[in-house]
Amino acid sequence: MSSLLRLYITGAWPARTTACEWALYDTKGSLLQRGSSEPRHWPAAEDCELVLAADQCLTLDVKLPAGVRGAARGGDLIAYAIEERLVGEVEHEHFVAGETRPDGQTQVWVIARARLRALLGALQQLARAPRRAFSELQLLPLASGCWSVCLGTQGGFVRVGAEAGFVFDSGSARAEPPVALHLALAAAKKADNPPESIDVYCAPGIDLDAGAWKSALGVPFRRAGEYEWRNLPTRTARNLLTGEFTPQGERGAAWAAFRPAASLAALVLVLYALFSIGEWIWLDQQAGRLRARTVEIFRAAFPQVQTIVDPSLQMQRLYDQAKRERGQLGESDFLPLLAAVSETLGSGGAYRSLSFEEGRLELAITLPNARAAERLRDALAQRGLAPTLRESRPAGTGIEASFSVRRGL
Repeated sequence: MSSLLRLYITGAWPARTTACEWALYDTKGSLLQRGSSEPRHWPAAEDCELVLAADQCLTLDVKLPAGVRGAARGGDLIAYAIEERLVGEVEHEHFVAGETRPDGQTQVWVIARARLRALLGALQQLARAPRRAFSELQLLPLASGCWSVCLGTQGGFVRVGAEAGFVFDSGSARAEPPVALHLALAAAKKADNPPESIDVYCAPGIDLDAGAWKSALGVPFRRAGEYEWRNLPTRTARNLLTGEFTPQGERGAAWAAFRPAASLAALVLVLYALFSIGEWIWLDQQAGRLRARTVEIFRAAFPQVQTIVDPSLQMQRLYDQAKRERGQLGESDFLPLLAAVSETLGSGGAYRSLSFEEGRLELAITLPNARAAERLRDALAQRGLAPTLRESRPAGTGIEASFSVRRGL
């Protein structure tokens, strides 16, 4: 199977005509066959490319901030920059950023999204999946410092830069230069950047009045030769199939470039997950050993207790009970709890009310603000107590905070 089938797509394809010109190339880029036919007669090929007639694309100069050139170009920034220069809605257009010239201007290719969708949809039904699509404008030879003009049967186009140009209607272009070319030359002269000369290429069977052109242009003019899109190189042409129109194979290739890094990241995540699970299992085993050791200590200290539910809590209660039986205060009694709260509070507040019941100290304290109440709660917790800040309400120049405090474990 040959390497590449290149299709020349006019604005009429496929709505008004399904036949188109085509060229078949081998793996070295040599032309094997050429023709113009319906899709069923197109030769088989491994790859497919589209040459879009120049009138289907628009090129615009856009001034982008220096910090967003390169990979960041495109997207909302370019859409905003070109919105006022388009006839329709910018959301309906597909644009591709081209090269940035030394003056900071970036070339932007614009083509209707609906047009690209229609082309790719029709070709998909024909089992053809193009990997590239580019404007015919980029095929026209361009000498340094010169402009190139192509005259065809239905009109023509002018290439004024590597990725810049415009189209014109045929009209009387064979007899004299088109009006669009006159206007572009006038603008270039006003900007002090006229071309050194103009090269004109004519499609097969097209001729022009060289004398009239030479006298009308005001710049050196040269009949450069015949224009034949099939014979021109396309290596440097800007591919318009980007973004949502990127071929599936190229998306896969782009993903392949990131696959090693993604695989490494996945491996790191797996190792981290295994380490975390292993650490959790080890900590759980350690906690189990500590619980078992706590039960052993509890049984040794209080052999009379048969049922053990929470050894730490039960030990604290039995310890307090033993102290009370000997005339001592337990840690969860009123005075020890109040002493702990008072030491923590210091001079930062004043008691408004106190009550004690079943090991729980209820108190209301005036404090400067809500933040002070939170700090007091945290400080009590650090002393081994179990405080609960029930509510706080305005009181004079500060607040009144209600706490419930128990002895923690």
